[in-house]
Amino acid sequence: MRTVFANGVVFSGTGFARHDVVVEGDRIVGVGERLARDPRDRVLDCEGRVLCAPFVDLHTHLRFPGVDEADDPESIARAALAGGFAVLVAMANTVPPIDRVSRFKEASERFHGLVIEVIQAATVTMERQGERLVDVEELVEAGVSILSDDGSGIQRSDVMRDALVASQEYDVVIAQHSEDALLAGDGVVNDGAFAPLLGVGSIPEVAESVMVARDIELLKVIPGRLHLQHVSARESLNLFRQAKREGLRISAEVAPHHLLLTDSRVAQGDPRFKVNPPLRSVATQMALVQGVRDGTFDAIATDHAPHPHQRKAGSIREAAFGMLGLAEAFSVAWTALSRTAGGVQMLADSDLGGPAWATLASVLSALTTGPGTVLGRSAQLRQGALANLVILDPYAAPRVVPSRWYRSGNSPYVGEELVGRVDDVLVRGAQLVADGEVLDA
Repeated sequence: MRTVFANGVVFSGTGFARHDVVVEGDRIVGVGERLARDPRDRVLDCEGRVLCAPFVDLHTHLRFPGVDEADDPESIARAALAGGFAVLVAMANTVPPIDRVSRFKEASERFHGLVIEVIQAATVTMERQGERLVDVEELVEAGVSILSDDGSGIQRSDVMRDALVASQEYDVVIAQHSEDALLAGDGVVNDGAFAPLLGVGSIPEVAESVMVARDIELLKVIPGRLHLQHVSARESLNLFRQAKREGLRISAEVAPHHLLLTDSRVAQGDPRFKVNPPLRSVATQMALVQGVRDGTFDAIATDHAPHPHQRKAGSIREAAFGMLGLAEAFSVAWTALSRTAGGVQMLADSDLGGPAWATLASVLSALTTGPGTVLGRSAQLRQGALANLVILDPYAAPRVVPSRWYRSGNSPYVGEELVGRVDDVLVRGAQLVADGEVLDA
């Protein structure tokens, strides 16, 4: 039996159209306006809602192996589905780190039973110590496509040079946590008004941007593949924008929390808002939002980092870095950007080519086609593709914040007035989320 998703607004990967989507088995067999129907078709009215491909997250901490007290892959998969994600890239800063084939295979096998797809990253350096490159050839042969020492930047220029050489030779992505350790020091929050009030060290934006500048200079002479993780500094964005104009093989992501929240949230010392890189100033937040609006950023990536209660309790100085964000990622990003486009009501008051719709397209592109391109795959809703589909309501608030699917509790979004809700998710034709309820994971 075919299912017709009728009267919705379809995001193709670049723009919107009022189209029907027809699914049969595990394939999309039709996308178009007023498609012919069979009396046996099951018709679902999607009036007022948007249909797009499922989201791809380039930056998630699944906490396996070794950090299972924080969360487990099954609950993270449920939260991902609730947020519209069908593909996650799992970071390699586990215990032990994923720096060799045996560990890569063990982690990958752990995720095979999940309904969503997990792409396991490996580290760039052995034990994430920044000194000696992993065996890139062996890891790539085993199936690795992305390398990252996330949690710490690669401090030595010669090591980063060698990593880029290897990325060119083996066509693997080097994903860099851009942070100069000496400039960041023992910083806890942004370098601004609140660090001295809290009596803690600060992490200036320049700690990020100097490493971005160094790596771009290396990339100019070594045409490898560089991906900038969780960009949070204005100068980093400026440098990245220019590098793209010059045609370098570079991509970048921004985290939802950096689009919505600013460093004023740490004023009371609440450790839920401690994250690395830290929440920045209003001016920087506005610049990052513009980087999504104008298409500079390739991806919105969550940096979802669950922690057990005891690691986020107590003072902001002692608490762990990191916050949740998988289930709320679309809502957070759309809330942040819709404010710059006149509010959500502007969608209803304009045609599909209006500025509010262009802003929504920027958000959805950064959650689907952009990260898909970084991974070298298509993430578009089109005829003939697998029946992977998200149905979302851009006008409605999320059902529950934080998501009830989380095992950990370090969400920064409690009490936030968010807009944008994921209603349904299909993967290979199987409905895994219905009216916000995760059916299987």
